[in-house]
Amino acid sequence: MPSRFWSTKPKRFARGHGFFAALFSVMLLTFGVGPASAQTVSLTEAFDRMLDRDVQYEILDLEQNIAAELVRQARGERYPRVGLNIQYIQTQQEILSQDNGTFQEGSSEYPTTNMTFSVRQPLYDRVRWKALPLAEAEGELVAAQAVVARNELTSMLIRAYLDVARAQIGVEQARTMVRARSQLASGLDLMVEAGTIEVDSLLRAQGDVFEARALQSEREFDQTSALFELYRFTGSDVTAVSYAGASVGIPNYNALVGTFSLERLREVSPAIQVARAELDVTERQAEIAKASFLPTADVTLEFNYEETEGSLFGGGSVVQSGEIGLNAEWLIYEGGVRRSRLREAETRIEIANLRLQQITELSDRRYEAMTAALQRSLASVNAISAEQGAASRRLAAAVEQQEAGRIGPEAALEARLRRDTLSLQGQIARLRVVQIQAELLALFGALDVQTLSRDFSGT
Repeated sequence: MPSRFWSTKPKRFARGHGFFAALFSVMLLTFGVGPASAQTVSLTEAFDRMLDRDVQYEILDLEQNIAAELVRQARGERYPRVGLNIQYIQTQQEILSQDNGTFQEGSSEYPTTNMTFSVRQPLYDRVRWKALPLAEAEGELVAAQAVVARNELTSMLIRAYLDVARAQIGVEQARTMVRARSQLASGLDLMVEAGTIEVDSLLRAQGDVFEARALQSEREFDQTSALFELYRFTGSDVTAVSYAGASVGIPNYNALVGTFSLERLREVSPAIQVARAELDVTERQAEIAKASFLPTADVTLEFNYEETEGSLFGGGSVVQSGEIGLNAEWLIYEGGVRRSRLREAETRIEIANLRLQQITELSDRRYEAMTAALQRSLASVNAISAEQGAASRRLAAAVEQQEAGRIGPEAALEARLRRDTLSLQGQIARLRVVQIQAELLALFGALDVQTLSRDFSGT
């Protein structure tokens, strides 16, 4: 029975390992990643690449340029309108019949030049006056939306970056497992040759080696998948990210929450700022709808010059005239359009108020969830650190007993594996703390890529 077990199980694991290894190699070739193009980037470098590559950043800048132009247009509506009109007419007259004996039948051609210079200045137009505050409010809305969009892009980059770091730690865990299992199998092989143990222990250890190698292939595939998500921001020449592991700093919870409190979140949250800007826009639109019920008045100044060189009935003429006038207009009835627009604007205000309330409540709940998760993650880091100390002590005791001949190599190797695994688990726990911290700062729009990059690099 043991021989049959040995003849099948290692082959099965070997085939699984070969499949994952081949698949991983294909993925590397597909994504254009190879030893010649290997490159490790920091978070700052990844962020700079994103600025150069992501079209969304360029679109955000263009949208803000458009908002600035709308403000200029609304301001220009308040200025006078000055116009110059020049008209040249070539006239041909023919008298085909007439009953006046003084004039005879005939024809003539003569030109007429007419120049009109006009100035029109609105004196009272509430719709026009309210257009500028509306355009400015819309500009503030676009700016707030740009902050949210940039913050979201940065958050996505950080998440992708941390996913790669987490995958790198997973690969290192798998490699540690392979090393430990291989060392144990090698030691047991020597003991089988010496006749001190049965072959069954060696067979189980060799099966564990194949399992560990298969797990390593899976972890390497996970790392490739995580890199693929990062390629959107960095390009496909990146094979790893800079992450210092155990050197990554852990935030002081009380100091962090004291600086970034719930009250401060309600003041500076980009999402809440967008909701407030939307409310401001709807209120100004309602003001314009109300202003459409009021009359308008403007003053006009016009100067006209007309020169005629001649006609069929006499000589030419030059006429100059100047006019100044006041025009007032009050729309009395237009089919209920203005009242409908006012009701629409008031409904939009109600919607904006509800959306502001909803965003505020969601931000509050997310803040409370993030701070609670941060507390739990910090507790997990401390627990793993304490367990690491205990694992190191157990390893020292196991090595001492092995040297004294009281236990075999399995116990010492398992203790060493436990210590090394806990070290990597501690890095993953720290990574989780950093990720939650970044997501918490994102709520405030306070992501500092350079500071996080130095933290990740352990500098």
